[in-house]
Amino acid sequence: SRDPKMEHALTTNNLSVSVGEKTILYPTTISIEMGEMTAIIGANGAGKSTFMRAALGLIPHSGFSSLSSKTINERMKFASWVSQDRELVWDVRVKTLLQFTLERTLRTIDTSFQKKLTGINEALELTNISQLADQQVNSLSGGEVTAVLIARTLVQQTPIIFLDEPLASLDPIQKIKILSLLRSLSKSGRTIIASLHDIKQSATYFSRYIGIKNGTVVIDAAPIEAINKQNFNCVFVK
Repeated sequence: SRDPKMEHALTTNNLSVSVGEKTILYPTTISIEMGEMTAIIGANGAGKSTFMRAALGLIPHSGFSSLSSKTINERMKFASWVSQDRELVWDVRVKTLLQFTLERTLRTIDTSFQKKLTGINEALELTNISQLADQQVNSLSGGEVTAVLIARTLVQQTPIIFLDEPLASLDPIQKIKILSLLRSLSKSGRTIIASLHDIKQSATYFSRYIGIKNGTVVIDAAPIEAINKQNFNCVFVK
């Protein structure tokens, strides 16, 4: 459900990132609505991950982001992050990972013990991995690990989910499963912001493509428009 206190899930104003003399992300001003399913597209090194990390306050930046401007505890309530590396701290059962995550989350939100149990089971059901609850994380396939990490964001109770290349290294069937999962979460009111390479396969799932090239937003349009030949070349061809 939409949070009436947040008209937008994310608003940036001249958000930029520089490392030494080199500009990685040029001043970027965008707004993403609550419940929107938005993909950040572009070639490797274009600045997709940099934009998302800066918006979340994970890296130093200039300019304004409505999320990075919040305190760390406030950010944890609003947004969660699924990293591309898929690395987990240690190999545990799926349910144990979710329980640990929820216990940490309980320090910042007021949730009853009964809600705690329901939250874990609901996250497993929503991500279609209830059957994996007692399996070790390191025994899972790439698609299953991605689903587990998305379940972890649901346990964190955040209305906004950032995902860095959630389809990376997945086979075609796994990609469809993850795309379908993200779309169902979006339809339930969650905001999905993901960086993507598989832009053609994802076009029917996302509502908006923001194209970044050499650190600059060069296209912001519906997917079907963003991947027509002229706009595709604008984003991907040097």
